[in-house]
Amino acid sequence: SSGINAEYGGAKPFIHGKVMGWAMDGFKIFSYQDVGGATPIVDECGGHFGPTDTGEIEYHYHSRAIVPYHLACQGPSLSNCNNTQHGTNYCHPGCGADVCVQPGTDEGALREYLDQWDPTWLDKYTTNNYKESNFKAIKRLFKELIEAL
Repeated sequence: SSGINAEYGGAKPFIHGKVMGWAMDGFKIFSYQDVGGATPIVDECGGHFGPTDTGEIEYHYHSRAIVPYHLACQGPSLSNCNNTQHGTNYCHPGCGADVCVQPGTDEGALREYLDQWDPTWLDKYTTNNYKESNFKAIKRLFKELIEAL
């Protein structure tokens, strides 16, 4: 295979984006697309919990097509992004919950990842409906957007 995608590991259809770098908090920053080429459902900071290109569940950030292109704050935002901004606010609306999890993420694998720090952490916060498929989540979000207009 030849071309820039082969040489530099660029985006490919229907796979999770590749690592672009690491944030100051140690979490990875990935290119835009999520598992299956889906749009990442991210928090106010630009991150979420979910599988990465290796299949491992972890908190990570995604680049975005709008400002800020990478991070607005260090996450998980827990709906506190505004409190971390001093001056210009780059917080995004996020997924509408304290904790954003990419739809389709396995709850058992997510809890196993979080158990490293606190087995009750996920239960302390609201989450988006990550148990629905990516397609259903995007369809629901699109419907909500249309209704808001």
